Amino acid sequence: MNFLSHYYFDSIPGKPYFNLGLIFPDILRNFVRGSKLNLTIEMNDAPDQAELLKGCIQHVQSDKVFHAWQGFHDSMDFVTQNIRASEHDIDKDWFISHILVELTMDHYLIKKHDTLASKLYTDFEMVDTVQMHSFLQRHDFSNFDLFQNGFDRFMKVRYLESYTEEDNIVYALGRICTKMKLQPFSEVQKQLLKSIVQALTLKMPALVAELKVELK
Repeated sequence: MNFLSHYYFDSIPGKPYFNLGLIFPDILRNFVRGSKLNLTIEMNDAPDQAELLKGCIQHVQSDKVFHAWQGFHDSMDFVTQNIRASEHDIDKDWFISHILVELTMDHYLIKKHDTLASKLYTDFEMVDTVQMHSFLQRHDFSNFDLFQNGFDRFMKVRYLESYTEEDNIVYALGRICTKMKLQPFSEVQKQLLKSIVQALTLKMPALVAELKVELK
């Protein structure tokens, strides 16, 4: 699951630290590669950090369910088959399919719920930086400046709000592939991926309804 999906399925109104935790493991890895959290740490002395930890644990649990869900695997097959049926091969198409399914679910959710991203950012604005740093310090994390710079950019750019556009989903996929040292997409490949996003989006209402049941 990607950022907006985690927030949509598991966020709790009035729980900003918990809600940040729902995507915290992913944004931490994005900003500081190789970072890991110890989800067994006791934080009873710090209620806000304890809530952040609970959100991180929920993130892991929901990802586990999502990645085992047949709907996810069927969607990946759909994307992969469409890529391979075209005349435009894409390297690591199985990996591409994995990411594109997650991004397309975010795309569908923000089009269906137009305030979803703004609610996420509003929640995260309520989180105290000192609490985040203290939380990371308990995990023997030392690259606070690198993390903070990444988090500040994330909050300033608010790029999740751009996921309403199919072109931006393909662009986000391309950025991820660049980080993974994969070849950039050609214009023809971008158009192919955009058409797959459009086709997969039509399947999302049923998939989202099914996933809600799986995650309960």
